Amino acid sequence: MAEFLRAQAAWRLARAGTDPVRAARCAAALLDAAAFVVTLAGDDADLAVLARAGCFSGEVFDPGARGLQLARWWQFGDPPYAGPRDLLAALAAAAIPPSAASPWRIRSPEPSRRPSASGR
Repeated sequence: MAEFLRAQAAWRLARAGTDPVRAARCAAALLDAAAFVVTLAGDDADLAVLARAGCFSGEVFDPGARGLQLARWWQFGDPPYAGPRDLLAALAAAAIPPSAASPWRIRSPEPSRRPSASGR
């Protein structure tokens, strides 16, 4: 995961364009997160969510399209800023399919039951 975050920091710096300050801030936050994740215990709750979501394939971390976009734009905007734990939590939340993430899922209605000919 740390390698993924470092790669996204390099990606962001390579695309600094007309806003190098924001790009540098984003890259620094990603590098900070990379240093943070290597200190985590194997039983970290956010890492467990990412593992259950299938984001780890051996040594390769792939958070999917939503996670990739999240990482690439992390801390690029205006304050307030968040820390490395916030990025990890956001990646974990993005890895959960929307239908599984919400406790307010809409259930499919049960098929209507028509009364029998006898009215029961």
